[in-house]
Amino acid sequence: MSSIPSILLTKLKALYPERTLTMPGLNEQQLNFYKKQGYLLVKNAFDPSALDTLKNELNEQIDGIAKQAYVEGLLDHSYENEPFERKLARVAAKLDCPDELSRQFHGKLRTPGMFQIITHPGILDIVESVIGPEILAHPQFNVRAKLPHRDEGVVPWHQDLGYLLPSATDTFMVNFWIPLVNASRENGCMEIIAGSHTAPLIEHEQGMGPGRNFKGIPDKHLPPGEQILCEIDVGGVLLIMHKTLHRSIPNISDHVRWSLDLRYSDPAMPTGRESVPGFIARSASDPSSICSNVEEWDKIMATGPISD
Repeated sequence: MSSIPSILLTKLKALYPERTLTMPGLNEQQLNFYKKQGYLLVKNAFDPSALDTLKNELNEQIDGIAKQAYVEGLLDHSYENEPFERKLARVAAKLDCPDELSRQFHGKLRTPGMFQIITHPGILDIVESVIGPEILAHPQFNVRAKLPHRDEGVVPWHQDLGYLLPSATDTFMVNFWIPLVNASRENGCMEIIAGSHTAPLIEHEQGMGPGRNFKGIPDKHLPPGEQILCEIDVGGVLLIMHKTLHRSIPNISDHVRWSLDLRYSDPAMPTGRESVPGFIARSASDPSSICSNVEEWDKIMATGPISD
């Protein structure tokens, strides 16, 4: 992995003090914190404009729903000038179907914008600094639209491993939570239990959360550790591990808390989703194996996982 020599970095900072100059990936202090605490907040991991394509794709989907509803007389106007963070909430409130609309925007969106952020060099540099240059974009990823004042979007305490097959227990995964709008206490940011990644997999129960629609862990089974709210702005990321306990809190704002969750691992290790293929996002040993565009991603998904 390329990096800026420390002496040169010092000189550049002296010459250009107004600029932020960093080494690619995580530094030693960040790595140590991540491995000890099981989470890490990274501000300015990438330029927020990297999310523009994805946000435009989501906006187009919302506009399509709103325009159709307008034609059918279900809306008095199409809300096309509403800002991204409020548009879906306004449309859902007028159509009186918030949970149904939220589910339409919860899942595995396979678009150029999604591919762009999954393969963003800033994100892959972080992953490489943790697990090395052989990187699989894990098949378990999601876009989430957390509407305000809705129980269905409040996710209870859980471990990501609880949603995977046991085959992935020993796989070191670098899990990203990425906000598409600034994530705060008000709009339902993530909360983690520091150091909980050292706990074993805890039994998850069905019907958890205020909407009773998630697998989760009852409070009586939570391990000790400080519970930390992870407020973070667009361009930043929250890193956790696949056994780190985390949840999202209620969205009591007037807008949608949009987010992504992405996962990466060594291609040689089980994903816990063996029936669904991931793709090679970076490889030093076999650059020809790297998936370079969304069309190749579609082909990989159509072909299915490759058996050894």
